[in-house]
Amino acid sequence: MEPLFNQILGEFANAANSKNGCSSTSQKSSKWCSCLNLSAIPTKAEDLHVKVDEKSRTLTVSGKSETESTRRDGVKMFSTHVWTKDIRIPDDVELKTIASKLHENKLTFIAERVQKEEDKHQEIPIEIVDTPALD
Repeated sequence: MEPLFNQILGEFANAANSKNGCSSTSQKSSKWCSCLNLSAIPTKAEDLHVKVDEKSRTLTVSGKSETESTRRDGVKMFSTHVWTKDIRIPDDVELKTIASKLHENKLTFIAERVQKEEDKHQEIPIEIVDTPALD
């Protein structure tokens, strides 16, 4: 169980550390990964909402970001932004396995890919039996 946990944690870390804050695993990988960099819209975990629409295979993330700043003249400004982002989920992703993690303003989603039919084929060895020749 621990190697699987370390693999998943490693994929989360890779997604969070990639150049644009986003990473997606290759088609041949058994995992799908998507990441949102929320640095520009810092959002608390309790202000985040995630929904999956099974019909359209869309992951909808929404949240509320509150910021505060003080201008040079001493005026304090408070801003609240409500935002939403739709993420298309590939057809080979098992929707029920989607998990999310928020770490340092990076929201990462990871899920299992469905194994394709051609990947499920199994080679069956043929046993050669010596039979006496018919006279």
